[in-house]
Amino acid sequence: MKTYIKNNHWLMALFLSLAIFGGCSDDDDNELGPAPTADFTIAESSILKQGEEVTFTASAVNAFSYKWSFGDGNVAVGKSVTHVYSEPGTFTVTLEASGNGQRDLASQEVIIEGLIPETAFSVENSDDLRVSTTVQFVNETVNGISYVWDFGDANNSTSTEENPTFVYTTAGDFDVKLTATGTGGESSSTVTITINPNDFELYFINNTDLKVQKINLNDPETIVDVFDLPGFSFGLAYDPEFDELYFSDDDAFKIFRNSVNGGNEVEITDGLNGPRDIALDVANNRLFVTERSSDQITEVDLSTGTKSVVYSVADDGLFLLPVGLDLYNGNLYATAVDFDAETVWTGNVDGSGISKIIDYSSGGFGYGIEVDKVNEKIYFDDNDGSNILRADLDGSNIETVGAPSDRVYGIAINNETGKFYFASRDGVIKEANLDGSEEKVLIDTTVDIRGLIIRKSN
Repeated sequence: MKTYIKNNHWLMALFLSLAIFGGCSDDDDNELGPAPTADFTIAESSILKQGEEVTFTASAVNAFSYKWSFGDGNVAVGKSVTHVYSEPGTFTVTLEASGNGQRDLASQEVIIEGLIPETAFSVENSDDLRVSTTVQFVNETVNGISYVWDFGDANNSTSTEENPTFVYTTAGDFDVKLTATGTGGESSSTVTITINPNDFELYFINNTDLKVQKINLNDPETIVDVFDLPGFSFGLAYDPEFDELYFSDDDAFKIFRNSVNGGNEVEITDGLNGPRDIALDVANNRLFVTERSSDQITEVDLSTGTKSVVYSVADDGLFLLPVGLDLYNGNLYATAVDFDAETVWTGNVDGSGISKIIDYSSGGFGYGIEVDKVNEKIYFDDNDGSNILRADLDGSNIETVGAPSDRVYGIAINNETGKFYFASRDGVIKEANLDGSEEKVLIDTTVDIRGLIIRKSN
């Protein structure tokens, strides 16, 4: 029997050769696949506006992912995306479409239009606008960047503030125009406003002719006689509830009351000693008067004329020669003009706590005084410095707000218009803003003026 020994090495070599060379073929089993083609549409392509949402939708073929660049530094991913342009201009939008390991780009220009403002405004307290009163304009424009206001007055006054204020010096109808500019252009709006006469009157004592007289602030150069005075007078006070005037007569040492039109004079009290200024407290049926010659402040009952001393030199040995007087929040404020008594004193109406709050070194010495009861400030005469000074109720923060031409006995404050008035003894009546700005002469009466009150006549 024959035995054959098999050698299999050649068979293994044959199988390896077939495996290697048989694996190569011309079919496409391992290629990347079809390349994507990028394209997109813009939904709102007719008019594109700043600040509005724009939708971009890819219409690419053979794409599986999408990356967007909007040309303004912002990007997004997704087949359909939205974007808001914050500024107008021309932007290149690019879509990168990817698929099968490949990518394609498509770009379109978009034009974003700017915004034309919707111009509108309103006026605060539009039903009661008055001469010399600040008018506040409220800008209600949408999509505005800059503004020009034309206030329609004779001086062609304008402003570029967003919400300006303006003071009309004459009454009448005025066409106020606001022009607003936006990123896409400008538009305008006009509103007609009515400025009513500012029917405030100043009453004052004319000691040259012994009369109470008045001027209307719409026509301050015209002086109107109100009634004759019985004698040389100083203090003048106004009761708005009953529309009456009170005045002190230094010749007869009395206090009288009269209507604002005259013809109804009533004696309130007598026996005073050098009566000067008056402070009314109608709610408690009383008034207070400085008696210069007695160095005291006296309370007078309006019904009976009964007098009682509130403060005197007995309360403080330096309280000498009081002149000016006003009342606020249960406290009296007075000026005193003797040496070492200057300048401003205060104390409770019950007669307690009198003290000097402004001395000569800070306030000089002077006569008239008035409290701004809204802003809680004291206005007072500094005759030495030829100033009207203003201070806080405690005497601090003293500042100059007026420049009178002589000593001042009368100061009046109008919080409705933001003005105050002061009358010099030489007959000059001035007006200024509460902070002292825009001071001007209303009239030079050339008469001896004492006392000053303001009254709204309508």
